[in-house]
Amino acid sequence: MEEVLVVVLQVFFEVVIQLLGWWPLDVSTGSDRVDRGCGWLLLHAFVGGLLGFLSALIAPQLLLPFAWLRVANLVVAPLAAGGLAYLFARWAKARGNAFDPRTHFWHGFLFALMFGAARFAFATH
Repeated sequence: MEEVLVVVLQVFFEVVIQLLGWWPLDVSTGSDRVDRGCGWLLLHAFVGGLLGFLSALIAPQLLLPFAWLRVANLVVAPLAAGGLAYLFARWAKARGNAFDPRTHFWHGFLFALMFGAARFAFATH
């Protein structure tokens, strides 16, 4: 039972931190921009990695007890963040903003991937 609670808390902690880091960055890049190249994607990836590294300095102990759970987190968290970014962009587009849901999926995906990879690499197991 304790392992299940630890997994739920870790997922909640990771998702909340990733959303708090990704959402302001994504909204501040502008809703009417046209992506021409990979500059915004690289910015999201860099900021995600930086915040993941800083979070590993602040909270260096990983909550997930098993290596397979930590690897699963590297797969599930980016897909969940990308999916939430996609849904947010669709919601905003329906209200008249010029968000492209596919582009926002990749922004959220890369942010969460780099965040999780930095925590995986620099936090203690």
